Formats: sequence, C-alpha cells, structure tokens
Amino acid sequence: MTDRTPPKHGRSSPMPTVTLSLGKYVVLKKRADGTSRTYFQVPARLRPSGWSPAIPLPRTAERRGLLDAAEVAAIKRDAEALYRELMQAKTGDTVKPPAKSLSALVDHWQRSEDWRDLSEKTKVGYGTAIKKILAWSKSLGHPDPTTLPKPAILQYLTSFDAGVGADGKPYPARYTAKKHTAAALRIVMKQAVDLGWRADNPAEKIRVKVPKTKATIWEQADVDAYVAVARKQGMHSIALIILLEWEIGQRLTDVRQFRPGGEYDSERGVFSFRQSKTDEPVHIEISLVLRGLLKALVDDEQLFLFRNERTGKAYTENRLSKTFAWVRHAVVKAGGRRLILKQLRHSCIVQLARAGCTVPEIAAITGHALGSVNTILSVYLPRDTTVARAAQVKRGLVV
Repeated sequence: MTDRTPPKHGRSSPMPTVTLSLGKYVVLKKRADGTSRTYFQVPARLRPSGWSPAIPLPRTAERRGLLDAAEVAAIKRDAEALYRELMQAKTGDTVKPPAKSLSALVDHWQRSEDWRDLSEKTKVGYGTAIKKILAWSKSLGHPDPTTLPKPAILQYLTSFDAGVGADGKPYPARYTAKKHTAAALRIVMKQAVDLGWRADNPAEKIRVKVPKTKATIWEQADVDAYVAVARKQGMHSIALIILLEWEIGQRLTDVRQFRPGGEYDSERGVFSFRQSKTDEPVHIEISLVLRGLLKALVDDEQLFLFRNERTGKAYTENRLSKTFAWVRHAVVKAGGRRLILKQLRHSCIVQLARAGCTVPEIAAITGHALGSVNTILSVYLPRDTTVARAAQVKRGLVV
C-alpha cells in the first residue's frame, strides 16, 4: 500500500510506503487527511458475540507512525494477543480479568459509600460510561491499572472524536459521551490510588471540552407540527405532554410523575406540586382547551396522567425519549425542525417574556429562581425579533 501524502504528526500514522505484514485480521484504514489507522478487524461472520468490530492498534503504546519499528512491533504483539483471545472466545474458553484490573476498580467503586450516595439517575449515567470502559479494557486484554499510562487513556478517548468508520462512512464526534467517560475514568482510577495500587491518577487532569450550544426555541408552528404528527401516530400522550410543557414549562422528570387527583386537580384545572429538584411549591392553572384534552384522555382510575399507549405504563425517562424520537423523525421527514423535548422548558420562558410577563411572573410558573430566569432571557432574548417589535409597539412607533 502506498501513499504520497507527507507524514503528519499526531494520533494517526502516516501511510507506509511499503507493504507491511502486521498479523492476521490486521487492516490499515486510510483517513481523509491522508493518514492511516491500524485495526484488528475480524469479519462479521467470524466474530463471537460481543466482539468489537474494529479494535485500534497498538492498544496501549503511543502512536508514532508505522515507520517506527517499536510501533510496528507493538502492533504485531497486540495482534497476536487479540488473535489468541479471539480463539479462546470462539471455543468458549474466555479470559477472566486479573485481580488487578479496571473491572476490579469498578467493582470497588460500586461497593463504596460514594456510589451508594449517588442518585439512581446518576448511577445510570455512570453505568453507561462504565460499560464503555470495561469494553475498552477487554479489548486491551485487561491491562494492569497500576501501570496504565496517561497516553493510553488519551488515545482511548480519541475513539469518541469524529472520523471514518471501518465501512468508510464518516461519523460525528461524541463530545458528551467522551466527557462522561473521562469523568468516570477519573473516578475509576482514583480507586487504584485509594487501594494503594499506585501513587498517581493518570486520568486526574484529563478534561474534555464540549462545544457550547444554545437550546433551539420552539415556536407555535413547531408545537402544532409535533402535536399533529403525534396524534396521527396514535401517541396522544406525547401530544398532551408537548401542549402541557408549552403552557407550564416544567421538568420532564416531574411531568412523568403527574397523577390525576394528585398533582393535577381536574375540577379546577390546576397543577399543584413540589418540584423534584428544588422542592419549591408550584401552583399553575392551565387553559380551558388543555383541560378539555386532558379530560378526554385521562380517567381517574389510571395511576399516572401520561401513559405510553404501546405499553399502558407510565413513561420512564428512556421510553419517553425514544417515543418522542419516533414523532420527531416523522416531523423532520415532513420538513419540520429537529427539536428536543426538554427544551420546551426554555421555550416556555421565552414565550412568557414575549407575552410581556415579568421575571417574577415567569418564575412563579416555571419554578425557576429569579436569577435563572434572567440568565435564560439574557441568552435568548437580546436579538429576539418578536420582543423587539413589541417594544416598538409600546413606544408607539409601529402598530
């Protein structure tokens, strides 16, 4: 394999100018920038269940380029180890993690008081990152965490960057997943320090920057489009959640737990509850239209106000996200905007401000602190054309 692109420095290797024999199932993938990546890639028909489609090589050594004899040796060594592990996996003779491993550190963390003090939602988030970490550890043959170097961790985190997959198709960067995995790795490696396995934490000072993004504000036309599609799909509960959020702008965690006869008084059309995050009391009256829609859908016998039509059960956070994603896919396919459900909370604040509500009035509805309302409005309102026109109307300059 040849390439005339000048060598580049960094994580990727320059393409070699001679054909290399690096081992069975070792492939070189050329990137768009002219550099290459080396993978241990087993064909799908030969891969055992759970085996990674493409494992970057070398596994822990720092990449210097395929012209570097030490890197080539490391690739060959790692490829041979992976091939042995592959054969063991195919015969059922699996390799168990050694006593000192990332798996052991995860186990120590999850048995600690620090873990027990975490909220269930936080545990789920860390659990997702832990699965990625353990899969990485397995792909490396369960490296010894007492000698795991910082460059190996940084190299692993590059797998979350944008690039080109084994199929040749580009994929976007996963900044949030990278940040959460790095945070989990810091805690996992801290266990090694606490256990006296090593004096330093190689992940301690690793920080991942996530590009700042602004929430996309929903408009009335967006609400109408999403509600129409949700109803067409038979997801009337999703339509009602969107309409309710448009009016009261509450956290979805609270909305999922609303109960008829509990948080919602159908006789008065009032939601009364304490917010789960702040424990602040909130009392909000909703429109006659929304009262009628809720009355038509909800009966006093059901435990929760909003139930998944497909399961008949209350929405979990994950199920609500997936169900809304189905609706969004249809909306986007029809030419609508790709919006996020939880951003209706910010959108409600903006709509209230556009309607001329004061900051205390907005806070009384959404339950935000006054400072939080001001912060949100300072981000989304300075260049808002609707607010600008309303100001000109008040001045008598336009009608």
